[in-house]
Amino acid sequence: MEKRISEDFYKAQKVLKRSLFLLLLSGLLSTVSFSAHAFESLLEQNHPLNLSFKNARIEKILDAISQQSGIKIAYSTEELAGDKSVSVNIRTSDIKEALTAVLGNNYTFKQIDNYIAIARKENEQPVVSQTDDRAWTIQGQVMENSEPPFPLAGVNITIKNTSLGTVSDQNGYFSIKAKRGDILIFNYLGFKSQEYVVNRAISNLTVSMSEDTEELDEVIVTGFSEEKKLNSISSVASLDISKNLNSRPITNLSQSLQGGITGLNVTQGSGLPGADGASIKIRGISTLGSSDPLVLVDGVPMDMNNLDPNTIESITVLKDAAAAAIYGSRAANGVIVVKTKRGVPGKINVSYNGYYGIQKATYLPEFANAAEYMQMVNVAQKNIGGSPTFSEDAIAKTLSGEDPINYPNTDWTDYMFKNGSVQSHSVSVSGGGNLARFALTANYLKNDALIDNTNSDRLNIRANTSVSLLDNLSVNMDFNSYRTNRDEPLTGVLDYLYSTPPTTVARYPMKEGNNQVYYGNRPEQRNPAALMERGGIRNYLEDNVSINIAPRWEVIPNLVLRGQYSYRVSSSAKREERAAWNFFDYNSGAFLQTWSAYHGAEKGRSSYYYIGATAEYTLERKKHRLFAIGGYNQELTNNGDWDQWAMASLFAKANYTYDRRYLIEGTIRRDGSSRFGKGNKFGVFPSVAAGWNIHEEAFMRPLKSKLNEFKLRASYGLLGNENIGLYKYQTLIDGTNGNETVFGNPDITWETVHMLNIGTDIRLFRDFAVTFEYYDKKTTDMIIEPPISFIGGIGSAPINSGTVRNRGWELDVNYGKQLTKDFGFNIHGGLSQNKNKIEELFGAPYDKGNKINQIGYALDSYYIYPTNGLLQESDFTKNEAGEWIPKEGVVIFDGQQPGDIHYIDRDNDGKITTDDREIRGSEQPDLSYFANISLNYRKWSLDVLFQGVTGVDAYYSEPFSFGLNTSGDGSTPLKAQLDYWTPENINARYPRLAPNSSYGNNYHTSDFWYFDASFCRVKSIQLGYTFDQLGLKKIGITNIYVYLNAQNPFTFAKEKLTDPENRGQRGSYPLVRTYSAGVSLNF
Repeated sequence: MEKRISEDFYKAQKVLKRSLFLLLLSGLLSTVSFSAHAFESLLEQNHPLNLSFKNARIEKILDAISQQSGIKIAYSTEELAGDKSVSVNIRTSDIKEALTAVLGNNYTFKQIDNYIAIARKENEQPVVSQTDDRAWTIQGQVMENSEPPFPLAGVNITIKNTSLGTVSDQNGYFSIKAKRGDILIFNYLGFKSQEYVVNRAISNLTVSMSEDTEELDEVIVTGFSEEKKLNSISSVASLDISKNLNSRPITNLSQSLQGGITGLNVTQGSGLPGADGASIKIRGISTLGSSDPLVLVDGVPMDMNNLDPNTIESITVLKDAAAAAIYGSRAANGVIVVKTKRGVPGKINVSYNGYYGIQKATYLPEFANAAEYMQMVNVAQKNIGGSPTFSEDAIAKTLSGEDPINYPNTDWTDYMFKNGSVQSHSVSVSGGGNLARFALTANYLKNDALIDNTNSDRLNIRANTSVSLLDNLSVNMDFNSYRTNRDEPLTGVLDYLYSTPPTTVARYPMKEGNNQVYYGNRPEQRNPAALMERGGIRNYLEDNVSINIAPRWEVIPNLVLRGQYSYRVSSSAKREERAAWNFFDYNSGAFLQTWSAYHGAEKGRSSYYYIGATAEYTLERKKHRLFAIGGYNQELTNNGDWDQWAMASLFAKANYTYDRRYLIEGTIRRDGSSRFGKGNKFGVFPSVAAGWNIHEEAFMRPLKSKLNEFKLRASYGLLGNENIGLYKYQTLIDGTNGNETVFGNPDITWETVHMLNIGTDIRLFRDFAVTFEYYDKKTTDMIIEPPISFIGGIGSAPINSGTVRNRGWELDVNYGKQLTKDFGFNIHGGLSQNKNKIEELFGAPYDKGNKINQIGYALDSYYIYPTNGLLQESDFTKNEAGEWIPKEGVVIFDGQQPGDIHYIDRDNDGKITTDDREIRGSEQPDLSYFANISLNYRKWSLDVLFQGVTGVDAYYSEPFSFGLNTSGDGSTPLKAQLDYWTPENINARYPRLAPNSSYGNNYHTSDFWYFDASFCRVKSIQLGYTFDQLGLKKIGITNIYVYLNAQNPFTFAKEKLTDPENRGQRGSYPLVRTYSAGVSLNF
């Protein structure tokens, strides 16, 4: 990193810091001028109330109080069941007086957020039963499950099936007499009830109660802040952790996103242990560079695939500009926000989650056997006028299997592949009180592959701690570390699996009195068995340690200052080792070759630091609600010996709601990045959004019981992308001779994404929810590197000159209902479509061989030769020398014969050239869909997840296209390629046989090798059973859940040669299906 660049950048940082200081100072001064009315509790505020009712229902009077005061009132109709109607005539400005006049003295009133909650008073002194044998005293405190936690006053605590009970005092404390086996029930309006089984006397019991999101609004985590769904205008989707992650045999988080959120295209490219993460694209591909989304773990960028899934509390995907603009230049491809679990007030909770599974490949190549291979080689030789390679006697002996040493028939797929295994063990301890909370988790993951010498293990330790220093001051202190260790063969064994013919012996039997191991002879002894056993091991080791410190200070009510400091250091090492080995011929004992000993090593290190602060304020006054947040952060990344890049950002966001009906939001962020040159380092990314809660309108009240939510929302904004690599604005020279080798572009700047989003959220009968969204996402100033001439020996320079557009829609449907006490179900489905098109591209087209970037088509579209089946003998005549001559009008490549692919001369120039290629589709799907079906009956549960895509274009390459190759390392044909062309089999699937695909020019990427890669996959089936909790609690166990799970058990696709999801071909490690059993224990 040049010193001048760093100086310019840090000068900019100072300017931003000063701006932040002035912003915060002005904000604090302005809050001082606010009326003290804003900081009073709702019960202390004065509102002119005029109530005159006669024999009116209580609900009607409470609605009048709410309308006149602008304050929402929450209550349970069951609480008011005994008081059907009252008469009241009062003028007052004291809302508490008005409520007491209506309800009397038998109720308590408490503020919860912007609500006043009403609950019936209970007798604070327990009623002594006739057989007062309850000698144990249970004392404790009831806390709200929030951070920091607050005591709950007025919580009803009763002993189940008795009239005994008490109420928590103003500090949440309570005391009650009980005996072994008693069940204490904690009830509070707007919160989920809790149960505690008494097994001993206790003086410091802490009970944590969580808000009931069906009664109070659901909270959505958006990274810098949290907001209620009622006030949200953004396109935000949350993963159902209970169905996609909890107690699931998931080795990494990216896999859990498959089939859970619309608008995501999640593709797993490999099942290789330790390298089986999925590729994620949110709303299409919008750049020629990386299209990976920004992943934030507790506010800090991090690879989520190295997290223990058991530590995850929530995963939220920010899809539109309104949601993601606060992350500015890194949000062009969307944002995934991961929040880890924190300790909650209550007794110490110890849990164990573990599973063990057997893994098999979803698809494996099925090769022709030795006799079939020998016959195909002979036919290939005959087709080029050569002599047979194998005698009929040799083929017969091979087919009979009478002499496997001299006439072997090796099934290399069966020899190389075995069952793999995966196991995970996670132990968590969490708990705490109002002063401190903690959550400590340790996880060990072990994955043995389908082939030898290939495995991975990972050790994770996470400790999240929260400490309340004062009532309004707390700090989160988090520690996370992991170590990954992965082994694989030093040489690409799977590649040679495809090239080694079945006529090669894998490993000869041992000779008596001789310890030498003999392998079947191959060029340079590249026998897969020898490569596996003698070819050496490559080991990858990575250590990662990070700390995260985040203080929170509520200066005055609703004004919160937050800070965050994070530091992460990573080290990696790669070791390659191979012992020397001498090869000898099995029959003669002659020396063949030596593989020399080899030892290699590499190491790397990187570090990352982040520091930031935010100030947020929430103002609620009558029908008005305003939430505003502003902040500053900076980050610095070091990688290797020299590479360093930094970013500084200033941002602000405001969300205004009027009468719970009308919403408007604005966000702006200014980023500075060291990746760009002088004058281009800074970018500004704003967004605006508006929403309308139609269900809150007066004219919708008659439908309130049926239509629970109906929101319309729209947003537009700009997002940026600065992920272009380093030093792109600088011209680089060769350090040995001073020659310029890479031209930089000092004017290179941000890619900008312009995104429009229109959506609606509907909920009917509380159980049926629908979300529909339409988006238009256009990337301008796309960073491209136009192709240049190879003359001169220099690389191309990046420029901003390209526009690509993604348009699409998303439909998410969820319906769930508990039909009876014993039976319930939930169905969650999603359907999304995205259309990708290049609108501008300097110097287009960019010909990349079998792919192309051209205006009017999708990024990386296929560029292939059109064909018309196979050439037939009727397309030719023979000359006197017996050579095949194409008839008039039949255009061929030189040397083609009957049985070769019939290419089409599109430009009618009388020859087949690259100009005859045409654009045919892309890998991007037309439709993506998923369905998650959950059933529960008593203690049993069944979950089934389907996921699939349609409209995915794909083309086979060798050896899945033309399979036979007898030259060099060669290639073994597949069983399916036995259907090859002959004069008697003119409708064959494959061309005529030849020693390799260069004969007849059958190797070109053409529509002859096209296949539809659409598929529907059963991603997961899980059957679980939860043991009786009441009986377990009496012995100190809170919960036992056991399950059987099948991952990727079934796939429905048109083609059967390869897995349609990753379309893995030669040398690729297959995807896996996993059958596992697991248990989840809580103490």
